[in-house]
Amino acid sequence: MKKVFVTGGTGFVGSHVISKLIEKGVHVKALVRNKKTHPDAEAVQGDILRPETFADALRGVNAVINLVGIIREFPDKGITFENMHYSAAKNAADAAKAAGVSRFIHMSANGTRKNAVSGYHKTKYQAEEYIKNSGLDFTIFRPSLIYGKGDSFISMLAGYMKKTPVFSYFGDGSYPMQPVSVYETADAFTEAVFRDTAIGKTYPLCGNRVYTYKELLYEISKAMDKKIILLPVPEAVISLAISLFGGFTFFPVTRDQFIMLKEGNTCAETFAFTELGIQQRNFADEIKKYIP
Repeated sequence: MKKVFVTGGTGFVGSHVISKLIEKGVHVKALVRNKKTHPDAEAVQGDILRPETFADALRGVNAVINLVGIIREFPDKGITFENMHYSAAKNAADAAKAAGVSRFIHMSANGTRKNAVSGYHKTKYQAEEYIKNSGLDFTIFRPSLIYGKGDSFISMLAGYMKKTPVFSYFGDGSYPMQPVSVYETADAFTEAVFRDTAIGKTYPLCGNRVYTYKELLYEISKAMDKKIILLPVPEAVISLAISLFGGFTFFPVTRDQFIMLKEGNTCAETFAFTELGIQQRNFADEIKKYIP
């Protein structure tokens, strides 16, 4: 039986990855702070920013999966991109090496690159570079927008639509998105544990269709069987609002999120699904299963 240590296992993606690993017969050790994890996983109390709290738990495992990540910073709580993307990945990688674990599977993000504009992508890139130069047998996944039961973005949009038939979008709404199912994502991480052919590779993970942001909104409204009226909001207005309120938790969009939304979120390649034997899912069909 394979043993896998998972960080970030109590999050949206992590809970699905752990369930899939257990389904495949893997013994999972999940790093947790206060939250409970999957009932069939072994909980390891610790803090990703304090590697001494979980180092011993890595001894004897076959692989480490690092899923720690955030989409919004809360600096007053120490929750920053620098801490949760770079430092967390570095700590997990260093602990794996110290424990003699060579296999390391890491969740990055689509759009990660050297010349990134957003702090989100900059720190994701720093983490990738550290892992690639760590000497570990790494696999890196770069998922696009991940959707599924328990997600934040799609469920947030559906929640707004539920309250009002009038919905706004930024600019012309043409920025492209290629959402990927959390089930496909969990399949990818699980398959990588069992396939040595995935070692040394960086896989983009995107869905099987590209939507404009406006098209995405319409698909959500169709899944809800609700008619909506879309109203454009000039980018300058949104930019001003973000500069004034983006730092407050009540405001739904941060500067980084706005930058990334305008950049688009698509993949030039989707070879991960073929190489790892994963069947892709249709966004329009899948969201009907969990959007009220």
